[in-house]
Parts: sequence; structure tokens; C-alpha cells
Amino acid sequence: MRIQKFSAACVAVAMLALAGCGSSDEPKKEKGFDGPDPFAVARGEAIGEPGTATAPQWAGEGAVPKSQPDQNGDGKVSIGVITSGDTNDGTYYQSTADAVAYAADQHDWEYTVQGLVPLTQAVTAAENLCRQKVDLIVISDAQLAQGVTAASNPLCKDTFFYLQGGYGSPEQDETFTQSYDVGLDYAYVAGIAMGAYMKANDIKKTGFLSGIAAPFNTTIGKVFSEGVKAQVPDAEVVETYTGDQIDVGKAVEGFNAQASQGIGAVYPYFGAPTVAVAKKAKEAGIPVLGSPKTFCDSSDADFIGEVVFAPGYYLAPMLDLFAEGKLELGVTRNWRLGVDPVPAVHACDSAGDGKDAMSQAIEQAQADINAGKIDLFGMAGAS
Repeated sequence: MRIQKFSAACVAVAMLALAGCGSSDEPKKEKGFDGPDPFAVARGEAIGEPGTATAPQWAGEGAVPKSQPDQNGDGKVSIGVITSGDTNDGTYYQSTADAVAYAADQHDWEYTVQGLVPLTQAVTAAENLCRQKVDLIVISDAQLAQGVTAASNPLCKDTFFYLQGGYGSPEQDETFTQSYDVGLDYAYVAGIAMGAYMKANDIKKTGFLSGIAAPFNTTIGKVFSEGVKAQVPDAEVVETYTGDQIDVGKAVEGFNAQASQGIGAVYPYFGAPTVAVAKKAKEAGIPVLGSPKTFCDSSDADFIGEVVFAPGYYLAPMLDLFAEGKLELGVTRNWRLGVDPVPAVHACDSAGDGKDAMSQAIEQAQADINAGKIDLFGMAGAS
């Protein structure tokens, strides 16, 4: 059974993965992970029931390959990762490397991580991993989706291909497995959470700060703004696009410009620059909503809430299935806000008196989305 492609608008939103691109990262082979499970939240139970607008959790008719996880039967398990971003960025792309490292430590696997793979080299990079006899190839962002075509090469006949952020494109077939989320869902609920905090603290102006002024960012900013205004109708949302996804200096400059305009809170929608902006905001006494990883327990800065959607949070449970020999090939996994443990929007203790208001607003907004009461793609102008 082949799964039909999602709309072009969905594919455009998939490009929000660019939020964490970074600098060079050399391939590495190693085992071991120092520290507790960083993806425990992703391994939790479902938090809600699918609504009328919620697609099935799994789609397609798949099958588990024989001998999983030792797909090629060489007596060891090896994972290969390719990604277009910097796996040392501390947030978005590093989450994939950390998920694999943690699983390798738990199961005594080997792994290879290659960051900053050029978009034109996705197939070549995947085929090179097949030559290294890896059992699983993780393509950790939709920009490198072309890499799944290597699965049809006889060289890769004993390798399981997994694509993160597929959104149903490329079209699902029996040669790979993919998973996706819907960025507009958590963009809107992030706005709802911010708006609830603003209402509780009598704040009228907030900032949305991101990099390139392209649809994968601007649609998120637009829907975030609508979420804020659903809570505070007369709120002003200052949107700033620095023109660069990874430049920390430009991100801080953008924040300083917003602070000079009198914002009372900020949502930095970045990868690596998020913490730098949060530190500056702390100095200015301006509350911060953080993403794309868990930030409520961060020792780097204070956050009133967290928006969790980095790819490692989806990969970690998939690696659990792979280790158990239960990961099906040829299926698509749909991760839904308010239904699955990730993606997620949480209020943090640092929100103080605004925490309860945020939590209640988040829960209601998630329920409304999954009941089909809110047309987010129409809201974004992408329907």
C-alpha cells in the first residue's frame, strides 16, 4: 500500500527543520553516552485520544525485516546518520546524534554520524554508509529525503532506511520508513501558551525572532501570532527575521532591537542561537519561550515554557522498536501534538503564577486542534 503525498503546504512547513543548521562536523564512530536519558519525555505514554482531525498513528502496510536489528547478519549492530545540519549545535540537529549515542550505549551498538551533508550528496552519503555495512541509516531531515532512493541500490539491500520529517513526501513505499509532525500545530499552541502568560502578567507586546524570512519560518511566526492574539486580542507581536539561521550575533542583535521596542516576552525560533538569546533576555528581565528541545530544566537560562519538536525526540522511540526487532519497514509514523508525548508544549515552573494558566490554555488548544475546530493551514495562508 502506498501513501499519497500530503499537500505542498505541508512540505513547505517541513522545511522548518532548517532552524538548526550549523557548522562543520566530522563523521565519527564510537560508542557510549555520558548522562541520563535526554529523551525520557518522548518515551512516555500517549497523553490524549485522537480526535476527528487526527490522522492514524501509523499508516501503510509494513513488515519487520528478518534478523532486526542485525539486518545484515554480521554479528554486530551499526547505525549511520546523515543530516544537513551541525550535530554539535546543542539543540535541533544534535538531538539526532544524542538519540543514537544513547541507544548505542544502551545496546552496545556502533554508530557513525555525518553532519553538514550537502543536499546534492544525500544519495552518495547513504550509499557510502551501506558500504560500511550499517544496519540502519537515519536520514534526519526532509532536506536530504532524496537519500532514501539509495535503498533500492543492491548495495543497500540489507540496510533499513528511516527518514525523519517526511510529511508523506517522498511517497511511502516498501523500501523505507518515515515519520513526521505538523509544525503549525505546535506553532499555534506555542502562541496560545505565550498569550496565556501575557494575559496573566498584563503583557501587551511579545517578540517572535527567527532567521531567514522564508515560509518555513514566516508561516510559523504568523500562526504563533494568531495563537497569542487568541488569548490577548489587542496584543502586538513583533516579528524579526535576522536573515541567518545560525549566526548567534545576529540573533542577539535581533533580540536587542525587539527589546528596544518594548517587548515583554520573546519566542526565539532557532536552533543554536536560542540559548544565547535566552541569556540576553534574562539579563533584560524578559521571559522566554524555548524550543526545539526540552528547556524547563535548563541550567543555561530560564524559560517560561518549552516547545519540543527536535528530531531526536521522534527517533529515540523508533530506536527502541528497532532494538526490539519491531520496527516495520514501509510505514509512516504520524506524531501528533496533544496525543503523543512529543511534539509537546509545556509550561515551566519559571512561569510562576502564569504556569497554571498556560497549562490550561495549552490543553484546551490541543483538544480544539485535534477535534478539527481550528484550520491552521488556512490561518497560515497555506491551504
